[in-house]
Amino acid sequence: MQASDPFISRQIDLNLNIGQGFGEQVLEKELLAYATSVNVSTGAHAGDPLQINNAIKLCKEFENLSLGALVSYPDLMGFGMRKIQLTNEELRASILMQLGALGSLAKSHGYELQHVRPHGYLYQQIAQNYSVAETLAKAIQEFSKWLILVGPASKVLEEVGAWTNVRTAFEARLDLRYRADGSQIPFELEHDGELDIDTIAQRARDLVYKSSVKVEDVGDIEIKYESLHLPTRLKNSVEIAKLLRGMILRPLALKSVDYEPYLSEFI
Repeated sequence: MQASDPFISRQIDLNLNIGQGFGEQVLEKELLAYATSVNVSTGAHAGDPLQINNAIKLCKEFENLSLGALVSYPDLMGFGMRKIQLTNEELRASILMQLGALGSLAKSHGYELQHVRPHGYLYQQIAQNYSVAETLAKAIQEFSKWLILVGPASKVLEEVGAWTNVRTAFEARLDLRYRADGSQIPFELEHDGELDIDTIAQRARDLVYKSSVKVEDVGDIEIKYESLHLPTRLKNSVEIAKLLRGMILRPLALKSVDYEPYLSEFI
């Protein structure tokens, strides 16, 4: 078998959102065993200090996890999904506060933050809005020059990562549909809320073995990504996580990915 065989050559990260509940219950506990990277809520869109602390503490039961921040617009009422508009200074201050708070909790458990993944409307905006993407990237760099920015593959995010000198990792989604230009269609309950395992399995095979997604009336298109997102809001999320982990023979945490385009000013 040749080294180029996709079944053995592709190393993919599996990232998971955690700490989005309230109180003592860690909602995503069943899924942690299948993740290689976790995005811990900072409390801006969901989660309280106890929930977030317990989520980080639970990560210690699993080896080699890359721990990062799940940042968002301050929107507890709308779970970070509402179209909130902040000035660049407001967004910068909010992101730095979120990273600072989570970074302190993580450090108390022996972790350093490795990456940052936006959530909800902020996640959508960094793929489309240069100003928002640049503000987020610069805030991340202020906190730490070594953090990785995780988001959907897009020309906007790729260019912003290059000119701000922030490492970027692109993420693919099984729970979302794609447009012909490779952009993601935001979650719609009617179309995306009840995905059967056969649909998910076909999407997974296309992504893992061909780096492609199916687009209606277009066929297959290739997308660039280093990480696959494990959905938490689908009723068969655990079954999906098992399926993906079984397909990926060489899972790789975000902190271990080789980011060739990145060149630190310290090198």
